[in-house]
Amino acid sequence: MNLSESISTGCPFCGTGCALNVECSDKGYKVKGDKTNPSTLGDLCFKPIQMAKALDIKRLHTPLYREDKNKPFQEISWEKAIDLVTQNITSLSKEELYFYLSGQLLTEESYLFTKLIKGHLGTNNVDANSRLCMASAVTAHKMVFGSDGPVGNYQDIDNADVILISGSNPAWAHPIVFRRILARKKSHPDTLIITIDPIRTETAQKSDLWIGLHSGSDTLFYNALLGELYRRNECDIDFIQRSSQGFENTLVEALKTPYHDAIKSCGIPIEASEQLLQALGSDKKILGLWCQGLNQAQDGVMRNIGFINLFLATGRLNAAKGSPLSLTGQPNAMGGRETGYLSNALPGYRDVRNRDDRIACETHWNLPKNSISPEVGITITEAVDSILCDKIKFLWVACSNPLLSLPDVAKTKHALESPDLFLVVQDCTLSETAALANLVLPTFGWGEKEGSMTNSERFIKRVRPFKSPPSGAKSDLDIICDIARKLGLSGFKYPNTQDVYDEYKALTTKRLCDQSTQEYDALSYQWGGERLYTDEIFPTTSGKVQFHPIISSTLTLADEHYVLITGRTKKQWHTMTRTGLVDELLKDEEHPYLLMNASEALAMNLNEGDSVIVSNELGQLELPIRFGELASRHLFAPFGYPKAPINTLVPTINDPFSFQSALKSAQVTLSTKRI
Repeated sequence: MNLSESISTGCPFCGTGCALNVECSDKGYKVKGDKTNPSTLGDLCFKPIQMAKALDIKRLHTPLYREDKNKPFQEISWEKAIDLVTQNITSLSKEELYFYLSGQLLTEESYLFTKLIKGHLGTNNVDANSRLCMASAVTAHKMVFGSDGPVGNYQDIDNADVILISGSNPAWAHPIVFRRILARKKSHPDTLIITIDPIRTETAQKSDLWIGLHSGSDTLFYNALLGELYRRNECDIDFIQRSSQGFENTLVEALKTPYHDAIKSCGIPIEASEQLLQALGSDKKILGLWCQGLNQAQDGVMRNIGFINLFLATGRLNAAKGSPLSLTGQPNAMGGRETGYLSNALPGYRDVRNRDDRIACETHWNLPKNSISPEVGITITEAVDSILCDKIKFLWVACSNPLLSLPDVAKTKHALESPDLFLVVQDCTLSETAALANLVLPTFGWGEKEGSMTNSERFIKRVRPFKSPPSGAKSDLDIICDIARKLGLSGFKYPNTQDVYDEYKALTTKRLCDQSTQEYDALSYQWGGERLYTDEIFPTTSGKVQFHPIISSTLTLADEHYVLITGRTKKQWHTMTRTGLVDELLKDEEHPYLLMNASEALAMNLNEGDSVIVSNELGQLELPIRFGELASRHLFAPFGYPKAPINTLVPTINDPFSFQSALKSAQVTLSTKRI
């Protein structure tokens, strides 16, 4: 008989926040859902179940170094590796340093990075890959509500009359959330599921209504709906007058384009728009969900606010009528946001530009006054430009693969290959980015370290190890602390992870994300309660929620152009560095592809399976065609495939408020021959 032990931990993939029980025995690891977890109730998708098969594949066991990036790596000691990092940091100015973190780091790891970089090194030249997925939502939350933080919760799915999904495919990206939506539909067939998306995704296919708007017309559509709700006297004027500011100016923009003209410009049948309008104008409880389709756009913040405006205008910020709930892309992007790992932030939803916020952190970290810079650091795409201009000479990447995930792959590769850049990559496998590094630091992976994570509905759970790490690897916490101590910095001696969390949680006291009363060992907590702002008092200057005018926009296409939308596949995760090692997860997703309308393909004499050249001024890729249903002259291709990195064709165009890159609206041409 084989004895086994069950370890409670968390899933390392999307922001849903699934809790796991991992049964460990001499036969291996069996992953099950934790039924005591209120966010997911024991449900689980196939990724963590299958992932246990690949925990030890292609793992790094020792630091790798080369002075010349054109030479092979050599194994070195940890002592030498730590020396190399500290020598480079101390030999350069603050302006020449840059750090790039990840929403897959645990909260304690993100916190220590923030303490080291912004506190002790005194630079805000740090960003995270949340810049690529959640920055627009963060900015919108702050502009509207006065603080970051998703408003609603998953429990609202269970009694919603209408579930409105915009710019998200949770059937693929947040499958447990979507199963909960389908369960609500099954138990209450009158529940209306509406999906707004240029692609008829699996989510749209299983919805009652698919609104296939043209990419880039989101703000025009939201303005049209808001203006028409007002014309029909279906706005909640009592809530607007009692608890908001800015509605009048917002309405001026919303009323500029006649309703029917706007809907036609969006490529939407008027009948579909009417069905959504009737729901918004009713007393039905509506839960609004959104993700990258609104975030990854050059007007991403406006798309976010335009969507939120519909809920504010109809008084939907409560348990009775519903609320908007932003879905988080990565497992701990929320925790990273709470710890302040973006270029403008500090722990506890503080900001480097705020004097009191800086003083609070300096005091907590026993630092002299003015140790923290008040200047917002540059973002990751700006850092790429600075590397190419020889202004940044040191880049430390932790737990991310920017070569494949940033826009303009050729430009990013050129920057990372620069002989004047000392590139450090901290990861558990040799990713495409790590393969370009000077120094690779092997870390613990999922199942080998402990800490905490926060999910899309603000629920924090513990992550526990269930296996031993590879001999020679170090935990992310130990790497940070070893380097800090080698730099001669105090305040980086922690007997265990709990001490890191306890130090961090004190900085959340009386903040919106307050978790100061929680005990680490029993950590299972939804900060802010089931939903935020139940008292209709907001952390804005006036205490009122803020409407913002939305400038309508539409995407203009030349006759020969298509709109290229990028996104995830169903089974793979990000750039496939881990899930791509599992045969079961690769099944039917082994190869990249281009999704297009059958009628448009046949007009070019192309059949399903034929290859087509997708190109623009940045480059070209050859991809096989799959047929789907999309808005006219729209295409979809998944990102993350190293042999055909779709971001090769995505230019660096950022939202002016959030600086998030527009990964879903590249313009391309199609041909059957290489140029």
